[in-house]
Amino acid sequence: MARQEVIKKYAVFGNPIEHSMSPLIHEYFAKNLKINLSYVPILGSLGKFEKEAKIFLGNGGSGFNVTLPFKEDAFKLAETKSKIARITGSVNTISIKNGIIHGDNTDGIGFVKDMKNNIEYDFNDKKILVVGAGGAAMGVIPSILNENPSELKIYNRTFEKAKALSDSFENIGPVEAVSQDKIHKHNFDLIINATSIGINNIKFELSKKILNTETVCYDMSYGKISNSFKMWSNENNLKFHDGLGMLLEQAAESFYIWELQRPVITEELKNNLKQRL
Repeated sequence: MARQEVIKKYAVFGNPIEHSMSPLIHEYFAKNLKINLSYVPILGSLGKFEKEAKIFLGNGGSGFNVTLPFKEDAFKLAETKSKIARITGSVNTISIKNGIIHGDNTDGIGFVKDMKNNIEYDFNDKKILVVGAGGAAMGVIPSILNENPSELKIYNRTFEKAKALSDSFENIGPVEAVSQDKIHKHNFDLIINATSIGINNIKFELSKKILNTETVCYDMSYGKISNSFKMWSNENNLKFHDGLGMLLEQAAESFYIWELQRPVITEELKNNLKQRL
């Protein structure tokens, strides 16, 4: 009797989850690398993440990705953690290493790779503003600081939250919270939107005094969710990039953690995703 090939089981947990393009991405990676796996979206229940995650793993799951709002829950679930996961306090990739649940965070490296390799942006000696102080900002700030910017400011509607986030990373590099009444005194080379403002269709607003003629705008979201920041960027004649490239780069890093094979991000895959937006 022919031996039946084992299909590895992966997933992505989130809430909401119907918008996720991770299944399409990972199935594409697997097909190109001739790896037999399944990758499904799972709508996680608020307050029940640990239980549901352990059920998936217990039923033969080899690992999974984590999106909002479960990244900090995944950090608590992980029995061992990578250095970057420990620094950020959040996990977006769970794998099983020698029977132990291991947590990693590929958001930061995904963002930096998109900026450096695809957009050809050099962070060195740049003045950077991160708008937002939640999990998205938390996941990328350490990786940005490792690229030697001259300064990194965090702006949030609630200053105390921005201050708490900046304090947690102050030993890594030049990071500081900036308040609404003082932000206009600064000038930035790169503005990163790490808020969920686009989900609620709220107009993005910031003082134009913080801009220079070469300011670049980057939204960690993509598709319709990034439209609010994109409109503001266009109104101020600034270069704009959405987070689709980051999504692909962080997914490739997750895939490598699981399968130890690095997938190629092709133009075909990018076009497939753009058609879904």
